Amino acid sequence: MTIPFKNSHAPRLLVLAGAVALAMSAGCNNEDKKDEPKKPNDPALKYQAEISRTSFGVPHIKANDEGSLAYGVATAYAQDNVCLMADEFTTVSGERSKHFGPTATRQTSDLPNLQTDFFYRIINNDDAVKAAWEAHSAPMKAMIEGYVAGYNDYLDKTGMNNLPDACRNGAWVRKVNEADMVKLLRRYAAEASSGQFIPAIVGAAPPGQAALMPAVPPKAGMNPMDPDYWTAMRERTGSNAVALGKDATDNGQGMLLGTPHFPWRGALRFYQLHLTIPGKLDAMGAALGGMPMVNIGFNQNLAWSHTVNNSAHFTVHALPLDPTDPTRYLFDGKPQSMERKTVSIDVKGPDGVVRPQSRTFYSSQFGPMVVIPGQLDWTGGMAYAINDANLGNHRMLEQWYGMNSARSLDEFKASIDRTVGLPWVNTLAVDKEGSALFMDVTVVPHVTSAKQNACVPAPFKPLAARGLFVLSGATSACAPGTDSTAPQSGIFAGASLPRLTRSDYVQNSNDSAWLSNPHAPLAGFPDIVSVDNVEQFGRTRLGISQLEKRLAGTDGLAGRRMTVAQLQGLALSNRVYYAEQIMDDVLTLCRGDRNAQAADGTSVDLTSACARLNQWDRTVNLDSNIGYLYFTGLWERIVRVPGVWAVPFNPADPVNTPRGLNIDNVFTANTVRQALASSALDVARMGVSQDARWGDVQVSTRGTTRQIPIHGGKGTDGVYNAIGSVPDGDGKLEVIYGTSYIQTVSFDKNGPQAQAMLAYSQSTDPASKHYADQTERFSRKEWITQPYTEAQIKADPAFSTMTVSRKAEVKP
Repeated sequence: MTIPFKNSHAPRLLVLAGAVALAMSAGCNNEDKKDEPKKPNDPALKYQAEISRTSFGVPHIKANDEGSLAYGVATAYAQDNVCLMADEFTTVSGERSKHFGPTATRQTSDLPNLQTDFFYRIINNDDAVKAAWEAHSAPMKAMIEGYVAGYNDYLDKTGMNNLPDACRNGAWVRKVNEADMVKLLRRYAAEASSGQFIPAIVGAAPPGQAALMPAVPPKAGMNPMDPDYWTAMRERTGSNAVALGKDATDNGQGMLLGTPHFPWRGALRFYQLHLTIPGKLDAMGAALGGMPMVNIGFNQNLAWSHTVNNSAHFTVHALPLDPTDPTRYLFDGKPQSMERKTVSIDVKGPDGVVRPQSRTFYSSQFGPMVVIPGQLDWTGGMAYAINDANLGNHRMLEQWYGMNSARSLDEFKASIDRTVGLPWVNTLAVDKEGSALFMDVTVVPHVTSAKQNACVPAPFKPLAARGLFVLSGATSACAPGTDSTAPQSGIFAGASLPRLTRSDYVQNSNDSAWLSNPHAPLAGFPDIVSVDNVEQFGRTRLGISQLEKRLAGTDGLAGRRMTVAQLQGLALSNRVYYAEQIMDDVLTLCRGDRNAQAADGTSVDLTSACARLNQWDRTVNLDSNIGYLYFTGLWERIVRVPGVWAVPFNPADPVNTPRGLNIDNVFTANTVRQALASSALDVARMGVSQDARWGDVQVSTRGTTRQIPIHGGKGTDGVYNAIGSVPDGDGKLEVIYGTSYIQTVSFDKNGPQAQAMLAYSQSTDPASKHYADQTERFSRKEWITQPYTEAQIKADPAFSTMTVSRKAEVKP
């Protein structure tokens, strides 16, 4: 099969296999044995898959081969989210300016289309996409081809004028090809690396040349070379996961909790699905749009989840320049010319006319040039380039295929070590026998501690200590090293990266691997992989403390082992951990003078704020009062103030420190009072009723008037059920990211027992009955039992099934 790269938008048209037929699947004698899809009567069929739907629109897709399985996945996903998928294909092909104009932004980004278009044309150039395609194995190529065929056939069968309102007859909705799928995979791979450097890459220009867009020094915390930026990024795409072994569960078998916190809009939305190739794989869970594999889920023998990890997946290289030419750099004492590439995109003007716009971009042997004003400047003497290790990772599909089909935890672990295809997520898993596994095995540039000491320039050493690396680009000795056992040049081999197997528990909430289990710290790894002895997030501390109390029997509950209900309680208790650490001290200050001055000089009466905080139960449940609004505004203003803690962080007691506010110190007390006054002004400007409950404030809007109350709060406040929301007028906060696909999986003699919710529901189409149904369940904390076996699927009250197929090409 030849992939068309010269014209990456030319459709690969095959013969459509007639109308989609409804067919009830055949019965089976053994509910745990999956029926094979009916053999096609027509031997000329290229693809055939059965799509059975159960309650809440979950598709159970069954096929005899990888291509047919992906064909079914694409069909099901398009039925629910075709506009979302079409929009993402437009993004990764660099076509947004052509259709929507250069200054508009897509739903999940504040970057103008002009920037994102040039970025995706840079990383998804023809040569890079072709190399990525050729690196895929034959079965994975078959999956990509099958997905393309399924998506295109859906468009053909449905017709452009019958698509949902959001994309009906949209000029930007088109058929795709294998190159488009590769571009989408590369977009996911780069999400936690060069995908965070878009303005820095497209804005890089030599001295004297105008940049694409004016370079503006970034605000604190808004710069990808600021560690606080990544803290915020992991808030938006973070996660919690707990894997319990046989010594921690009530039935002595494995038990898993996964709560990824991802955007509620855009392609990073999860989609529930169940995939079966008889004899090869039988996995259920959730996947990102366009992924024909289960990313987080379970099979007959094990269950797994992911958390965004703390490793760095890129390095920046400082290049000393030739004094006579800022586009030449010195490497190993010899001048090297930067590669120049002219990139062109189509741009719709104010007059509606589309015209080409071209820019020249520069790159080094390490990767594209980057500019961050005030930190990574392109001057007459120095320039900087980014090396994104994940742009060489073409193994993601292979990786999840190996995990989906693993028959044991050892096989699962070996797949991860062998493939090293996970781009930026830890893995936590359990098996039915009761082993719990943590693996921080991802694509990480091979920078040892010795290379860090020798190659990080002095001004950048504090960043390296926090996991962000600028290396000297003057010598090959400072390039990422080589491990002959790694599947990719310049990265660590899987076997050299952190892992831990326990019979009690492992956990992670986006901190480093260090305290996966505090009884067995994972220490001594290079800082680019995992940083030791650093303050932990509130979610990490909350998770560990609750697990430790449960296993010690000191949490006020019976026994010393965890039940599924208790694990679900951990996920959705909605405790605000940092409130538990500081609110007594805040209330002590409230008993003093109630007049305070906000940061802007406004005088504020704190009586109402203090009253609400005093009555607040320190949770973000629907019936909690609005004390949380006062707290979160206070906390974000003091969290990084030096000396604010009464008991500072102690590496020897990382779960219980830091804690308490140092209110005996006059500066700290005044800082806290000023922060509370500023927070009170924020609440007043929102227009929230003082009698409101949290469920009246934080909502998910469906349609024009329907507002579903949503519990949860900011992960940076130490809320395990991390939910992010933004002001939306009338005293409301609209949810934009947070808890997404949430699952618990346990095992008994009947196999996996899974309960889950997709917080934002399956479909993005307002006309779908699955547009808000699970959101209502999430609001009520009503977990949904997942039908997995054939008998369970067919017994579901909403069961329906259809067969989709396509004929093979008829060659002359």
